Amino acid sequence: MQKIVNRKHPYYNDLRLNLRAIFGISLGVFLFLLFFQPLDPQNPDFNNKLLILAAFGGITFVLLGLMRIIIPSIFSGTFSQEKWTINKEIIWAFIFVVFNSVAFVFFARYVGKISITFHIATIIVIITLIAIVILAVVNEYHFLKKQVQVLETETIEYKDEIPAEENVRIEFESENKTEYFNLLLNQIILIKAANNYIEVIYLKEEKVRKKLIRNTLKNTEILFSKYPSMIRCHRSCIVNKIHIQKITKGNEGLMLTLSNYPQNIHVSRQYILSVKEALKTD
Repeated sequence: MQKIVNRKHPYYNDLRLNLRAIFGISLGVFLFLLFFQPLDPQNPDFNNKLLILAAFGGITFVLLGLMRIIIPSIFSGTFSQEKWTINKEIIWAFIFVVFNSVAFVFFARYVGKISITFHIATIIVIITLIAIVILAVVNEYHFLKKQVQVLETETIEYKDEIPAEENVRIEFESENKTEYFNLLLNQIILIKAANNYIEVIYLKEEKVRKKLIRNTLKNTEILFSKYPSMIRCHRSCIVNKIHIQKITKGNEGLMLTLSNYPQNIHVSRQYILSVKEALKTD
């Protein structure tokens, strides 16, 4: 628990957002008091009652502005992202709840002429708690939204740096993770299912070689899902489109002719559309 509360919690100091949120919360306090009337000022004049209820919203606005904007701007070092923690955020919120509740009680008692009972005091504390929770949620939402935008930008920049597919090295591993080997993507000609194994047919030192490894073609398809050049063309075969020389249509349907591989590869009906779409991207 102590580790959690001591964790860094960046202080969201966006002035425009804080002002809008504080104004909205203060207006919400006023409207809540006006329509639900949990506090009833002892004043026969409706306009005076309206002013008193509006003053509760004003108190909230002043204290939130003081504690969320003015003080943090004066003591910016204390409220910096490097020093601010969840523990400090909770304490700062608690201080607001105390000061705002006390201000409400004094104003209600001496200006609104409202008798302060335990019930009234509880309502005041709850209203104050709701106000600070709403502000915390709004700030957290916008902070996370900003972080997501930053991450999206970083992702785009990262994608620009991804090496060309032919330079990608693929690591194969057995299903029980006891056997490993790796190849460059452009070395792979095709991969075939062979009972409980896959047969990787690849080009190395200008010679076609084969390697059996215990795994399923389904797992292998997942491994290659982010590489468009690897195409599933049959329930038992995945081919590398950079090795496709031509496509022919015969009695058995579409057939792929691969470089450095003597046999034609049949494209099953299930995969005809996906193969055609993949080859259109060339």
